[in-house]
Amino acid sequence: MNHYFHIFLFSSALLILPLSATAQSWNTYPYHEAGSVLNFPEDEGAHPDEPIEWWYTNARVTGLETGTEYSFMLTYFHYPVLGFDGFRILNVANEDTGEFYDETLPANYPLLAEDHLEIHASVGFGTTESWLTKRDTQEQFRPFEYQVSASGAYGAIELDYKARKPPLMVGGTGFLHQGANNYTYYYSQTALDVTGTLTYLGVSEPVSGIAWIDRQYGDFNPNTGEPYEWFSLQLDNGMDINLWNIFTFESQIPDTATYRIFTAYVNDSTTVANSDFELERLGYAWMPDHEACYAQQWRFTSEMLDIDLLMTSLHSNQEVGLPFRFFEGTLAIEGTVGGQPVSGHGFAELLHQYEHPRVNVLTPSAGTGWDPATQPIRWQLPNPDDGRPIVYDIDLSLDDKASWVAIAEGVAATEYLWEPAGWPADSLYWFRVSGYSIDGTLMGSTETDMPYAIVTGTDTPQAEIPPAWVFPNPATETVFIDLRNRPASTEARLRSTTGHALMQASGARLLEWDVSGLPVGIYWVEILEESVVKMVKLAVLR
Repeated sequence: MNHYFHIFLFSSALLILPLSATAQSWNTYPYHEAGSVLNFPEDEGAHPDEPIEWWYTNARVTGLETGTEYSFMLTYFHYPVLGFDGFRILNVANEDTGEFYDETLPANYPLLAEDHLEIHASVGFGTTESWLTKRDTQEQFRPFEYQVSASGAYGAIELDYKARKPPLMVGGTGFLHQGANNYTYYYSQTALDVTGTLTYLGVSEPVSGIAWIDRQYGDFNPNTGEPYEWFSLQLDNGMDINLWNIFTFESQIPDTATYRIFTAYVNDSTTVANSDFELERLGYAWMPDHEACYAQQWRFTSEMLDIDLLMTSLHSNQEVGLPFRFFEGTLAIEGTVGGQPVSGHGFAELLHQYEHPRVNVLTPSAGTGWDPATQPIRWQLPNPDDGRPIVYDIDLSLDDKASWVAIAEGVAATEYLWEPAGWPADSLYWFRVSGYSIDGTLMGSTETDMPYAIVTGTDTPQAEIPPAWVFPNPATETVFIDLRNRPASTEARLRSTTGHALMQASGARLLEWDVSGLPVGIYWVEILEESVVKMVKLAVLR
């Protein structure tokens, strides 16, 4: 197929796509949904002309002997590199204990059928695995029924899949543009009954449960493309949802369907594709090595469909290490659809990682005028992220940072106008701005570059004194302040860390101050020269 002839465009308005077939009439080959670009069983098979292709499945199953809840994810990638046809990922987890194991191995495909789904894989050092369409006694395909056989170091599956629902055409037609300049053919099978045997850490038992299949092929490469957060949601009211946000490399989520969309199976007669929704991150978690952080809780709302869901990762350790780091784990879902309570299960695949906020104070700053009554404290966030909103606390210190007092909390803007009335006018003030995520997991703070006195008007900038003007530093008995080449109106003060003036002099001369009677500690030398305040920290030692 030539993808340039199948461009699907839609606005943020709701797109409701009635299924053309009556209930269960989809369960036949050949199958084609009216308005889509995909055909079955052909498009279940391989597309060798496409740059990358993968067959993905996740499932939640229950052990019929032990009652243990398990999950797994299996994916075969066709992406020739380094002499291999691609690679296979197999994750297995005990959902009761939270134990999680991942395994990624190179794979060759002795058989990768192009007219139906049949994968024969040689994985790692020759392990044989398969994923194929089942056949009846007459060797005819059994539509949308599969056998899946895979084994790894930590677990194995020998399972039968049987679809309950027709394929869901992601984006409405099964073809869409993703991100800045990529395209993909994409469908999901959102509910498949699973039966068979699962082996976990060497122990096998029969299992049953429900699975999800995702199929993509095109030039959207998870390894090199823009990062994303993707979700498969299976609700107990029968609704299934394929949901994702793609982030630009600048951590932005543009408000377009190429970066944000959900496609939902609503019921037997209706599917929906829509980009008008909100996805709010409510929690984050760092991985055990503290090298990567992912979102862990979300609120998904759609006003048009009256959806309000809370999605929470069940375990915070389900990270895959190869071929690149990403999170792939189970979700618990609760909330309402149409005002009615619902619950469900899902999976989150997270390639977007989060950073601590980096905060820089812009004003006040050395060499600029600052009147706190009229000029706000301003700061910037050099690493903004649409998935990590930040609020800020502002603190001040009057005792050279020995203690801090909060003056504002939960500020959403990047500026704050401080009201200095009632604060000591002869003190020196440090300011600290701290930014943090909604749950406090991601946080960062910064302080002003020097302490500031309260001044009125904006004609009294502050700056640092050149070190050669104050010597020796540290001082023990005497300190000299060199004003010999300064204007005659120059004034000098020695202040405590609380801002109290201890010594004072003026004139274009070399000042000599006796500090032998001062307690050991930190002080500030303040020089006012032609409406510019200059300051340097002075240490007094014995």
